[in-house]
Amino acid sequence: MTAAVLVMAATVPACSSSTSSGAAAGGSKTFTYWSMWKENEPQATVIKEALASYKAATGVTVTVEWHGRGVLDDVAAALKAGKPVPDLSDGSINTILGAAAEGVGVTDLTTLYRHPVPGENQLLGDIVPDKYMPLLSDATGAEVMVPYEVASEAVFFDKTKYPQLSANPPQTWDQFVDLMGDIKAKGQAPLALDASPGNAAYWVEWMFERELGPGQFKRTAEEQNATAAGGDSRWDDARLLDGAQKLETLIKGGDFAPGWNTEDASTTSAHGKDQQNAWAAGKAALILGGTWVPSETKRTENVDSFVFPAMPAVGGVRSDDSAGVNFFGFAVPKAGKNADAAEKFILYFMAKNQLSKISTEAGNMTPRIDIPAPSVLATVQTALTNRTVFPDQDALMRDDSKWYTTVFQPASVAFMVGKLTPQQLISKLKSDSTAFWAQSAAAK
Repeated sequence: MTAAVLVMAATVPACSSSTSSGAAAGGSKTFTYWSMWKENEPQATVIKEALASYKAATGVTVTVEWHGRGVLDDVAAALKAGKPVPDLSDGSINTILGAAAEGVGVTDLTTLYRHPVPGENQLLGDIVPDKYMPLLSDATGAEVMVPYEVASEAVFFDKTKYPQLSANPPQTWDQFVDLMGDIKAKGQAPLALDASPGNAAYWVEWMFERELGPGQFKRTAEEQNATAAGGDSRWDDARLLDGAQKLETLIKGGDFAPGWNTEDASTTSAHGKDQQNAWAAGKAALILGGTWVPSETKRTENVDSFVFPAMPAVGGVRSDDSAGVNFFGFAVPKAGKNADAAEKFILYFMAKNQLSKISTEAGNMTPRIDIPAPSVLATVQTALTNRTVFPDQDALMRDDSKWYTTVFQPASVAFMVGKLTPQQLISKLKSDSTAFWAQSAAAK
């Protein structure tokens, strides 16, 4: 990691959360920040620019360390060793809540949301959409994060080759399957898929979420004893098997680009992003991935996207078309010594003139609807703004990460590469989940 020291003078409004040390006029003149970004990443560049401009206006000394994705593990290790922890850190909402569950206390920022954003005639709570707030809270209702970036998943495509998809994207699964046929008729592979744990899980997770609706797949995953439930087990819901059968039509129908089921796409493999790179090179028409895919592949020109299609309506009941959302943002560790100074910087960074650089320079979306997303993500921003939202991965990675990584992801990989039939997938998830929860209960 590297450290940088910036010297600043306080012109940002004094503030303190309900659990911070309190900030009288002026407040603390120093704080430390450990970041989830590596120093060469676009988000780090934006944050460094904000710190530099903050330096020109303030007298606060900021020590910055660029830890990368394991930053909250580093905070936990420092706390356990009795060493100083940072006053400010960041991560996804999943990792922040996960760290809190493991003993890294984070400050309730509810009061901070009632403070004004510097230079603007509105409060912090005015610029973060109300529908996001429950997703930024822990089980007690404490608002533990201030998000500066939002993410989701979408199906990306080249709008110069397929302009009709921008004008009329597939809304239903049947329309999506028809699109596969149209693409193959033009001689192109329809879909790119690196069958890594995360990417394979996207397909199965989205299908099950669409079949059951937000929150319902999570309830299925958390069923403690599917065997005891017998025919009443949530895993026996016919919609799960139907969803797996729908996915099997893609697997057996030649809809994924050649190599997706033979390359080693494990986390340590050099081939883990071969298919993503193939999509970036135009060798596959579509890719289902996170909103970071265009910026990560540097393919942002003439790219558009659409949200995972809905299932057919049943009995006149409209099918789910909600949008999943994840958040990356600031958290204030309780063990820090200068929460007031850290919170002032959060307010400063959330101002439109600073936060807009997450879009214009880092190529990602912000939670502010008055900051346009990069053009490549405009469709996703519209979906997040206009549709019902649910926690990314149906909150499973947030609340049940061990189940998700040890039970769901391996089964999803085996299924998506054709090693399991739809019935075998459901049976494996049912039995493995029962064993997982029994082992978890025994370990307590």
